[in-house]
Amino acid sequence: MEASDLKQHPPFRVITFRDEQEVISEDVETEIAARTRFASAIDLCTSRDEAHAHRVELQSGGETVATWPQART
Repeated sequence: MEASDLKQHPPFRVITFRDEQEVISEDVETEIAARTRFASAIDLCTSRDEAHAHRVELQSGGETVATWPQART
């Protein structure tokens, strides 16, 4: 599902994955809105079925700037 009303290349994008398949991609215009949407997507994923792997990415200008869950080192 794509949730985008922005006509040009958005400065931010929040992408939610389930079992490595993209399920939601949302374009966001401001950093504050992007960080809020990123946090909301994480909250939603933590309440979902643990039998599936969930991941959320925050991108800015095509670069990934934040990922949940964070990689373990």
